[in-house]
Amino acid sequence: MRDMNPQADPCQDFSQYTCGGFIEREEIPADQDAVGYFHIIRDQNNRVIRSIVTPGSGNLNAQSGEDGPSQRNIKKMQDLYASCMNEDEITRIGRQPVVDEVQKLLDVFNIPNSALASSSFTQEGSSPTIIDKDTLSKTLAYLSRMGFESFNSFDVSADAKDPLRNVLELSEGGLGLPSKEYYLDDRIMGIYESTIGKMFNLILGEESKEGSTDSLTDALPEKWARIAKNVVEFEKQLAAISTDVNDLNSSEKTYNPSTIDQISSMTPSVDWSMVLQNILPVNTSIPQSIIVISPPFQERLESLLQETSPQTFQNYLTWSVIRQLSGNLALHWKQPLRELNAALTGVSATAVPERWKTCVSVINRQLGEIAGHYFVNEQFKGNSRNQVHDMIETLRETYIKAFPNLDWLDEDTSAGAVKKMEAIVQLIGFSTDSPNVASPESLDEYYSEYKVDSKDFFGNQRRVGLWNTEKMFKELNSPVNRLKMHMVPQTVNAYYSPSENQIVFPAGILQAPFFHTENPEYINYGGIGVVAGHEITHGFDNRGHLFDAVGRMDNWWTNTTSEAFKNKANCFVEQYGNFSVKGSDGKDYFVNGQLTLGENIADNGGLKQSFDSWQTRYQSDKQGRNIQRPESAIRQMRTDPHSPAKWRINGAVQNSVAFAKAFNCPSGSAMNPEKKCDLW
Repeated sequence: MRDMNPQADPCQDFSQYTCGGFIEREEIPADQDAVGYFHIIRDQNNRVIRSIVTPGSGNLNAQSGEDGPSQRNIKKMQDLYASCMNEDEITRIGRQPVVDEVQKLLDVFNIPNSALASSSFTQEGSSPTIIDKDTLSKTLAYLSRMGFESFNSFDVSADAKDPLRNVLELSEGGLGLPSKEYYLDDRIMGIYESTIGKMFNLILGEESKEGSTDSLTDALPEKWARIAKNVVEFEKQLAAISTDVNDLNSSEKTYNPSTIDQISSMTPSVDWSMVLQNILPVNTSIPQSIIVISPPFQERLESLLQETSPQTFQNYLTWSVIRQLSGNLALHWKQPLRELNAALTGVSATAVPERWKTCVSVINRQLGEIAGHYFVNEQFKGNSRNQVHDMIETLRETYIKAFPNLDWLDEDTSAGAVKKMEAIVQLIGFSTDSPNVASPESLDEYYSEYKVDSKDFFGNQRRVGLWNTEKMFKELNSPVNRLKMHMVPQTVNAYYSPSENQIVFPAGILQAPFFHTENPEYINYGGIGVVAGHEITHGFDNRGHLFDAVGRMDNWWTNTTSEAFKNKANCFVEQYGNFSVKGSDGKDYFVNGQLTLGENIADNGGLKQSFDSWQTRYQSDKQGRNIQRPESAIRQMRTDPHSPAKWRINGAVQNSVAFAKAFNCPSGSAMNPEKKCDLW
């Protein structure tokens, strides 16, 4: 009740009515861009992980004894944490690890008379005007093998039309800012250019000691200012040819099976056969078919490469390496990046998170299943899995009963929807394969090739990048593993996988206030039940409905029903496209109704079906209690398929007849508009 604002009119602003007390009471921590129940639970979970990995805490005493899988797992986890917490050693080594990595890059992308070629990084001179094909190809292979992001990257995932088979994907990227829209913002671009120049000067310029402010406050040397401007101009061109985010979210537009010859014809400046021969595992042949996410991008990229000098490209690649690695250095060496982040998220550039929080995040990313083993033992006990399973089964039955009653869904498509709903697989709590989180032996084997040094934090980060890359490419030789979660157990989130027709709920989200084994059922259904309904609905949103019961992208809808779906979905696009948040500049920034369509359909469907199941009000869903900095909200709307928290609540209840009836909202009021959007 203390989260509510009972003075607010629920028929005018339900978000303020249910969350106004929370918004008034809570303050966003200086080192965060938002605060809400997801953040609060994440912090609680991270504190559990901290207690697990801290030597002498007592949590792992029962595991002590002779060497074995459990002991090796514990040591690896605690060694990684210790290397991260050893700030004295991280400070002592300074910038040198990044300097060394830049030199490795320059050894691969080697051009005569490069401005960056000498060991002191002070030499300048003329360079060739055309990028050498072999050099470019070897460089792309090197970046892929080492786990660096570039304008092209490879991934391994389930084939959308043969979902039991892993396939290689070629995607685009390489921008230093979160989305292409930022490259049209003069203020942000000025800050970005300044950041690049300062970082080049810090990492590659005259030697400066950690703690010195000279390299941050002195006038930027002309060389680095020129290089920064050069990098920004290239990235602007790269952003201009990048695929629109709405197209990247289209399963149909991004499924383009291509041979290596076809890819070579799209971007002939790259020897793609050479690239793949250098990154694929031994005895792995080049796949006959590779999924190209955006052929038009590859063709536009060819024109850009033809127009770009080797020196410009080397400057860009060097910045990319500096940008991706400097976060692992001591604070002094990454301060300009923190200033850029402040402009993008509103988080103070001087607010430094407690070190343990950073190091727990490292554990979660790199040894998440090992930490998850102990998290599950402490936080996911008793009958939790069975209770959540039963709730999801109830929601499944509610949907199955609802399909025949939807007048826009014809009989054949309704039967297909029932078949798909019956086939949805639940994964609850943690992975039971690759690795089995419950098994120390499985965890030990899974992480055996990742070598951790308790005194080498930067080296650990490089080794895990290599290990992840090698592990990913090895999956090409194996079928898709449908028992594997793609989130670690302590994650505060959930997801639906279209290619696996699978809903996944890690133990991390199955915590209070979303769920507790001792809660009354109506509270659990109002919490995790709404989340479960949301994820189930993703199987039938604008992307999920394209996949059948076995996860194959297949047109199982009749033309009549497909057309009806598009018309109904467009209602949500228009509705949410009229919602906005106010930026720190006072301007209104509008929600991208197309980008957020899938999440908005899921929000509305999850609310309706959970209400129909248990007659529970949406205000029980705590995900709406969230405060966000304006800069962070703008970034979210440009990059995140979720609508801002306020509009996730108000948008859904505006479409709910049951809500309007429960609160006696007059027709035409803000929360009870005459026109309502409805799908599931």
